[in-house]
Amino acid sequence: MKILDREVFLGRTARELVCIAGGLAIITFEAVRPLPIDWPNMAVYIGATLLFALRFYAARAAAVATCLGAVVQQWPNLRLGEVDWETLALFPLLAFVVLASSDLVDRFERAPSRVRWLPNLWAGFTAAQTRVLRWSAYAAGALAGLLDHITENAAGDAGWARGSMIALTVSLVLLCAGRAVALLLLWATSLVAAVHLVPLVLPAEATLALFGVANFAPAGTPLLPEAITPAHVYILPATGLAVVALALTTPTVVRLLRRTLFG
Repeated sequence: MKILDREVFLGRTARELVCIAGGLAIITFEAVRPLPIDWPNMAVYIGATLLFALRFYAARAAAVATCLGAVVQQWPNLRLGEVDWETLALFPLLAFVVLASSDLVDRFERAPSRVRWLPNLWAGFTAAQTRVLRWSAYAAGALAGLLDHITENAAGDAGWARGSMIALTVSLVLLCAGRAVALLLLWATSLVAAVHLVPLVLPAEATLALFGVANFAPAGTPLLPEAITPAHVYILPATGLAVVALALTTPTVVRLLRRTLFG
């Protein structure tokens, strides 16, 4: 798809223009559909499109993280048999294909900023370090999205999910600022989430089995606590993401701590 990476208008490639047009299309759709506008979401769409248009160095990575989060959030719906264009996450998958480009990496994460007051805080990192920052952002964004769903669906006793979601959001901001402490915060938050989630996996699968969706939970497995039961479909994917986030950040955190403690 190299043809998409040729500059065609004002120094923009066709790939970039497609991404900006996609953001404008989402904003227009949200504005004209016959439903009350979700202003927090609208603000995110407008901000993301603007930052992408400004070539903010972390905009592409944040967009990929958002797409991955949208994809994993639909998995529970697929397990429940709700198959349509939305649950198949066709739009996020298409956007992911367009965004997952080495050319865009060079134009965003690895390039000097075109805006004087918006310097590229990742420019001083090596390609390998930038890759760690990107993948950590992907894991944090996707996990935060599922924890948000758990928080919204739980009837109670999910303060750990809300707190973890807030901490992950903070870690994303710090990642964009190129702060190493972000990886430590992401690692610690993922550990807290995993500690809470792992014991809930078998009860969540047993709850699914009770509803006739799954049939592999061992007999006699306790069901979820009543307060968290409405969020049962999100437990397994959230656990997987917490484990992935831990695996991604542990090597870097170990090196940071070793350097800090032993010089």
